[in-house]
Amino acid sequence: MRKGTKKWVNDLSCTLHYKGEIRKCFGQNMRHMRMQVGEAVRRKRKLWGNLNSDNMSQVSHNEWHGHIICATGERIEYTIINRKDLVKEAARLLGQVGGQAGYGKKKVRGDSNYYRLLRAKRTIKDAKKKYENNS
Repeated sequence: MRKGTKKWVNDLSCTLHYKGEIRKCFGQNMRHMRMQVGEAVRRKRKLWGNLNSDNMSQVSHNEWHGHIICATGERIEYTIINRKDLVKEAARLLGQVGGQAGYGKKKVRGDSNYYRLLRAKRTIKDAKKKYENNS
């Protein structure tokens, strides 16, 4: 692309299932995906088929399942996933797991509040010991 233009990102991923074989293709939006699926079917199997939204059912907010009926009558199953949401979900899960990357509720170690609470607990514990020794 030229300098200053919007970078195109393939947000959609399609997995084609035909006779035990799997083929993947990617698209920027549903319109682009229709074109890519047809090309992927032609490239691998030399079949002619188009992605028809009538045979598509939405399984979740970012996943669709359906099938393509080729000109020869073969049926190819497909799954389309919106990967944009998956990247955000993976980043959120990484933050919960811990380690050096990510942020999350469970990743509290390294936070200044964590060490402040440790110091407070230590001083309370020391004060209790002094009180018990003096009594």
